[in-house]
Amino acid sequence: MTDNYEIRNPTNFVAGTVGGPGERIFYLQAEAEGVVLTLKVEKGQVQSLASHLAEVVEANQGELESVRITEMVEPPNAVWTVGALAIGVNDEPQGIVVVAQELPDQDEGDPSEAHIHISFGQAKAFIDHALFLIEYGRDFGRQNGHRRVGE
Repeated sequence: MTDNYEIRNPTNFVAGTVGGPGERIFYLQAEAEGVVLTLKVEKGQVQSLASHLAEVVEANQGELESVRITEMVEPPNAVWTVGALAIGVNDEPQGIVVVAQELPDQDEGDPSEAHIHISFGQAKAFIDHALFLIEYGRDFGRQNGHRRVGE
């Protein structure tokens, strides 16, 4: 069964983790109109997504509205595991589309997809938070005084 999602104007788009450094499981989560979509991802996918979003944000320098993100809603109940991520730029309305495709399963048909439409401000907030999560999991981050938000 294919579970496709189209999320426009999410109130929150965030990366989150469960578990301690070295044993963390990473998630992407989008929340809109009372629906929370959680997808399981690899740490490298979060890092790559943040890096590519940064390139798009820099290339489309405009006035970024200040966006606040909240922590991931727990417990995260991932609907599926992400196999591939892509991004694209929308002209009308101007923003970014994050496309997540399910890790293919040989027993099922076409993999599921999620299209998450975010603003440039949300992309910037995601980048900052995701890179902090990635650094926090490394020993040198904690040794240099970095703390999680709220710690």
